[in-house]
Amino acid sequence: MIKSIEIMHLNVGNKSETDLDELIRKLGMPQRTFYYTFKKLTGESPKRFIKHLKIKKIQQELKIKGPGQNIKKIASEYGFSHMGQFSQDYKDVIGENASLTVKNNTKTKLY
Repeated sequence: MIKSIEIMHLNVGNKSETDLDELIRKLGMPQRTFYYTFKKLTGESPKRFIKHLKIKKIQQELKIKGPGQNIKKIASEYGFSHMGQFSQDYKDVIGENASLTVKNNTKTKLY
């Protein structure tokens, strides 16, 4: 099960989707057992876990890249196509709007 979490982290880092059916097949366990064990281990379903990984990765990118970033472009790179839903999901996971993340992480350089 730990291997599946590592694969999910790796795929999100590479901006690629995790094919859960393929992952479960490679693990050689019944789908129902996988979902039950995964939720017991993480407290989330695999799909929700992946969505939260993506949102946290987007947050990291917004913090690193700072002001002037196209939030829609970054979100779409992680598979989010409906910005209204993305905004709500981001706020639910991070606790603030994506635009506020960018604004709060604006670093002023003093020369």
